[in-house]
Amino acid sequence: MAMKRREFLRLNINLALLSLCGGVGAGEIAIPWSGNDKKTLADVLYQLFPHPRLNKDVYKQVTEQISHKIAQSNELASMMKNAMDGLTGNSREKWSMLPPRDKTELLEEIQHTPFFQFVLNETLSGVYRHPDTWKLLGFEGSSLEFGGYINRGFNDIDWLPE
Repeated sequence: MAMKRREFLRLNINLALLSLCGGVGAGEIAIPWSGNDKKTLADVLYQLFPHPRLNKDVYKQVTEQISHKIAQSNELASMMKNAMDGLTGNSREKWSMLPPRDKTELLEEIQHTPFFQFVLNETLSGVYRHPDTWKLLGFEGSSLEFGGYINRGFNDIDWLPE
């Protein structure tokens, strides 16, 4: 699959900025990002794993967890800033005003970047480890604390002959 010119430029710019960020002193503060960036990130999380019936607080909590990790790393902060500039810039409409199809196209453009992989992994674990998501999907949670699944209804199949 051939890489588009825009993808090539975006990837090289991100890599260049990451290498510059590697030289930042440990005592310096990570690049700040605005509340609008947090809203955009929360919307990106929803775009990645949309569950309309899931409480939006789950996405906000995962956004806060990611924000906390970003605040502790200059490298992540730089990646986040570049990604947010890329998603909301390019003389396009603001991210929140875009229809879902356009948002998906923009995310597909950056799916091979370190930022996207970081957010994807954090969102996957954050959303699907949340008890509200378990309730929505009908998962009762871990059975390890209760001796496993065997004695908790796993073997109550009444339609299968013994």
